[in-house]
Amino acid sequence: MHDRAIHILTNIQGLKASVLPKAPLCFSDAGSDGVTHFIIKCLRSDLVILDSDARRLMIACTLKWLLPASRFTIVSVDLILRPPASAAERARAFLKRLLLKKVHRFILYFKDLGGYDRFYGIGPDRTTYIPFKVNDWDVLERRDAPLSEGDYVLCAGRTLRDTATFVEALRQVGCPGVLLQQNRKLLREHGTESWKGDLPENVKLIIDEGNQSKTFIEYISGARIVVIPRFKDDIAATGIGTYLLAMALNRCVIISEGPGANDTLTDQAVLVTPEDPASLAKHVRALWEDANLRAKLTARGREYASEVAGAERLNRDILHASIQSIREVGSEQDVQTTGLFSAAQLRK
Repeated sequence: MHDRAIHILTNIQGLKASVLPKAPLCFSDAGSDGVTHFIIKCLRSDLVILDSDARRLMIACTLKWLLPASRFTIVSVDLILRPPASAAERARAFLKRLLLKKVHRFILYFKDLGGYDRFYGIGPDRTTYIPFKVNDWDVLERRDAPLSEGDYVLCAGRTLRDTATFVEALRQVGCPGVLLQQNRKLLREHGTESWKGDLPENVKLIIDEGNQSKTFIEYISGARIVVIPRFKDDIAATGIGTYLLAMALNRCVIISEGPGANDTLTDQAVLVTPEDPASLAKHVRALWEDANLRAKLTARGREYASEVAGAERLNRDILHASIQSIREVGSEQDVQTTGLFSAAQLRK
């Protein structure tokens, strides 16, 4: 066994803090490099771990196609993909599918790979499921839960939110609602349209132009129910950060069925048919009116949020799964990691 350090190139800032005491690992930052420097660093690395960075991931995959003997192994974390809807998008999806063949391991926060496999060739043989984290968990752990249950139904988040279904459902129910959105440009980049139509008198539109994280926590804390309305064709785990934060704050969650919901949750949230205002209205009304039902749901949600915890746990899991990827490559790499981590350590 070689005893030299394993060189890891990553854009995950907290990953280095997850190193086990005796693990010979050396980290380089891939967060702000230009293309040339990024390529050079890839060629000097044993492991390239990229979180939600499709551009650099495609560069690394292209490099691996051009120089197949290069030693680095590619691990992709939380790659967000969407189903192609046009001829041009289908052509791009086909190209991505070819490039992504060079990724050894995809770490994802959901288990339902139907869309990823069908459109991009990402199946269970190259995928590791790891639960996502509660954002700002270190802060939330030290603060008391909101004293009141809240007095409105909240729809928040910027990625692929079906706001039309939320608004129509609240129109049917009649209870107070808040639609929290960011600026038009940012929403569009994440697949959500700014609200343009009329709103019923019971729904208020709030545009957050400030500290999104702080505002998120404030509005979730003031809500009785947090709704995450999604689209039928969603193939990724949309809304997972929102529902975990809501659960950590003892808020009831209603989310549309799809990846990151049916496949990861059991009884911690209410799951509804996507793009169905009547179904959403029915479940909002039931939760709004039944305090006992809300209490049971929030207790289960809070327990789940406590189990997944924060960034420290997530980064440790990502690091361990990535190291395991090098072990899987084995003799094809100019580094052997057998013995670096015990089985017990890898399970932590």
